Amino acid sequence: MSCGAVIGLVFLVITNLAVIIAFVTPYWVEFRAHRNQGLLAYCQSDSCTWVFEDQYRSLSSFDVTSEWWIATIALVSFGFVLCIKALLLATIALCCDCRGCNASHAIGGILLLAFLSLGVAATVFGVCANKYHDVDVEMTSLIGRRFGWSFWLNTGAAGAALITSFIYVILGRSKSA
Repeated sequence: MSCGAVIGLVFLVITNLAVIIAFVTPYWVEFRAHRNQGLLAYCQSDSCTWVFEDQYRSLSSFDVTSEWWIATIALVSFGFVLCIKALLLATIALCCDCRGCNASHAIGGILLLAFLSLGVAATVFGVCANKYHDVDVEMTSLIGRRFGWSFWLNTGAAGAALITSFIYVILGRSKSA
């Protein structure tokens, strides 16, 4: 097992954790009155309503049936699935290392697609939340909502997927040389 494979696997685990946490936490948008909106949950100061509950659509501060909202959820879900597949393939590749197979380029390609999916999701959410709901980077006295840490974590996870894809592509080139 090479040092590059271990570094790549560590980065891949960090990327997966970031995607999972960003996806399920209700802090994509933070409101002034102790309310938070995530992709899958809407929380008030003492309780949360999840997307699977009946009253979610009526309580949510956003139109969760709009195209951009559904597109964001679909893109983050696709990025999440790609990151999990890359982790599975990287774990299997560690066992297969002695047999001469090289899965590093495939892992790098999968992570590049995950970067694109997560990055486009962050862009769509950021542009549309700002345009339709006046969500901003900082909370001002006029506008009582801002992008929360889950949104920024998703953006960071997209960057981590890109960096990890570079690590695996470089690792694959060194194996084939």
